[in-house]
Amino acid sequence: MSTTTVRAPGAPATAAGRRTLSPTKGLVRSVLRLHRTSVWLWAGYVAATAGLLLWLWGPGTSGLHITGRCDAAVVNACTAKGPTADTYHALLTRVDGLIGVVPLIASAVAGGVLVARELERGTAHLAWTQSVTPARWLAVRLAVPAVCVVAGTTLLMVLRRLVASGAQGLSGNRWYDEAQVFDNLGPTAVALPLLGLAIGALIGFLAERTAASIFFSLLVSSLVTGMLDITRDLMWPTVTVTGDVSAGYPRFPGVIVAEGPVTGSGARLADDPGCVDDKACLAAHDIVGYYREGHPPSHFWPLQLAETGVVLALTAIVVFAVFRILGRRVA
Repeated sequence: MSTTTVRAPGAPATAAGRRTLSPTKGLVRSVLRLHRTSVWLWAGYVAATAGLLLWLWGPGTSGLHITGRCDAAVVNACTAKGPTADTYHALLTRVDGLIGVVPLIASAVAGGVLVARELERGTAHLAWTQSVTPARWLAVRLAVPAVCVVAGTTLLMVLRRLVASGAQGLSGNRWYDEAQVFDNLGPTAVALPLLGLAIGALIGFLAERTAASIFFSLLVSSLVTGMLDITRDLMWPTVTVTGDVSAGYPRFPGVIVAEGPVTGSGARLADDPGCVDDKACLAAHDIVGYYREGHPPSHFWPLQLAETGVVLALTAIVVFAVFRILGRRVA
């Protein structure tokens, strides 16, 4: 006589009927579950910053009451006199700061939480002895936060561009006003946190201690982003405009890289003697005009794409180095 086993409702499935996950999917779930606090904090961070940007784009912009005609080629061509003007400028500065620190946050979390803490506790080595290879373990640990960061920063970047488009030419919305504004208005805002993740992972493997990894991740990421700001002007050819002595320095909207007097032979003087209208001084130094060199407003996208390419290339190099270190560690 054959018997039939009846499974009570809610009872666990048998081994034959159990739905199994692939190692990669299971690892993704475990990363999300293990670091759910970080995921929720990131979601809240993005939501709060996005809320501020939506206010700036909507009620904040509608209450600016801009006087004058905003012109990217003219400094302070327009001003905001409305009831939201002071709050608008204050929040705009704070929001740019919130977006700007994301690469540092990503680096600290990757170095201290995702890598160093697992190495310090020994849970990483335990995972490597199971069905998960070290390379897959690292790949998922980098890919999961990368997806979260890309989704969040892309949303913030799009909203920041909407805010800038709502009051173009207003101080704080011109990309050449501050380096932070430039970073937040384009794909660089998305690429920089990825570089931060990679740097954090590298520091995490080198330091292997949570506190030390967080500190050095923040330090190295700050230095790298600072160097990118310094070298940005070299990533695309500059434009030079000149003017005669009577007109003085020519007007140049955008980022000014260099300026000074021009001699009769066309040479540029490193230092301006400050002759102004002193004809004898001008003649003594053979000054016939003045020049300014830099990046006009039209260079925004060339500079953005060039810097984004550099950042992504650096990210790929750092990630490659991290996998090489992992390979040597487990060899």
